[in-house]
Amino acid sequence: MTDKKKDWIGGTQNVMATLNASSHSKEEREQNDYYATPPKAVEQLLKLETFQNNIWECACGEGHISKVLQKFGHNVRSTDLIDRGYGDTYDFLKTNGSADCDIITNPPFSKANEFLLKAMDIMFDGRKLAMLLRIQFLEGVARRKIFKTYPPKIIYVASRNIRCAKNGDFENATGNASTYCWFVWEKGFNGEPIIRWFND
Repeated sequence: MTDKKKDWIGGTQNVMATLNASSHSKEEREQNDYYATPPKAVEQLLKLETFQNNIWECACGEGHISKVLQKFGHNVRSTDLIDRGYGDTYDFLKTNGSADCDIITNPPFSKANEFLLKAMDIMFDGRKLAMLLRIQFLEGVARRKIFKTYPPKIIYVASRNIRCAKNGDFENATGNASTYCWFVWEKGFNGEPIIRWFND
């Protein structure tokens, strides 16, 4: 990584609402909600969507998304609240200012609302945010209010099971009943979301 990544961040402070959502109990989930993204899911996204060169992976874990992005030629800033031996230790939700980059991430589901709102707060108009989330992210009265302000531009629903790995342990990752989607926002978009399918 180079120091150029730090030029993406400006210097203004905005207030954002804090909203939490999770359908799992604390006992069922990894302590910091770390469920690594299979690289194939990232490769499939890059076949469907075009992103600018500078990308911020703000919940990078052990780099499963970042490494694919780099392989495809992107300049990636990788950060995570927890030091997992990859990227910089940094709290994305405390970011001040603006970010001249696209953002691609698989955030902790319990903080997904906050990640969305923070990204929309700091990104330049026209920049994209892509988050891998369970389809249940569409549910909820509070989230409906967020979608009214920030509607996704497109939602890619996985036709086949995607196995996100608890604690990054893909060898022991098992299938579950969750359906995953790539939710893609473009800052400034104010139309009706499109739904498509991938991973078929």
